[in-house]
Amino acid sequence: MVINSSNSQTNGQFIWLGIFAHPDDETSASAGTMVKWVSENNAAFVVTATGGELGTLGTGGLVIERENLALVRETELKKNLAMYGCNPPFMLRYRDQELEDEEIGILSMKILDIIHLINPDIIATFGPSGISNHTDHIAIHNATKKAYEDYKDSSDRQRVPILIYPSISEEMATQYSLNLSSDEKKMDIVIDINSSIDIKIKGLRNYKSQEDAQEFAEHLDNLKSNKKANVESFAVSPITPSDWASYPVVEHLKNL
Repeated sequence: MVINSSNSQTNGQFIWLGIFAHPDDETSASAGTMVKWVSENNAAFVVTATGGELGTLGTGGLVIERENLALVRETELKKNLAMYGCNPPFMLRYRDQELEDEEIGILSMKILDIIHLINPDIIATFGPSGISNHTDHIAIHNATKKAYEDYKDSSDRQRVPILIYPSISEEMATQYSLNLSSDEKKMDIVIDINSSIDIKIKGLRNYKSQEDAQEFAEHLDNLKSNKKANVESFAVSPITPSDWASYPVVEHLKNL
């Protein structure tokens, strides 16, 4: 793993850090964007908090023993990140559905250490509801938010990272009966992923252990002929500095 710990402004490279709960979260939320991001000579990293031990046990004839599931899912994750051009993941080694049992100060400190290590320009994580109200998603949101605030307080960088959440339009949230916070329905940054939608779908299908990944891949494949549907959208967290729209990284992201 090659980590550029200096400010990205010194070499023109921007750094993305995704912080999620389970293997496959990063792909569902942002694979299309990360592929385009890396293609522009930027760096991308992912933190995965759990092994997803309680997920489904295989699809399409694949049968996985429960005790082997975390290893299978981690292998799938690493394969996908390599395909996207991302760095290998930071694994926090919590068990599925046990993140909420960890003290937020401990979990946030582990995240903060990684933020200090790579000095990202963008941090992407789940918003307050975790999209699905999964307890691990909410726990990783809360811990990342605390780590971000602590980083802001301790950083001497001219510009701290922007903190963004995967977002869904009000119309779509209603259609799928998602109980989202207002923050998660803002479409502050919308990325056209027509050029990377096939890789995102392939990444989802590479998660052969998981039924929901296969279902989402099928959903995206059915929609991809509609060019306007091939987007990933993000809401900027309200704890991001108010002048975030003027950041060079934001212009770069919007122009991917």
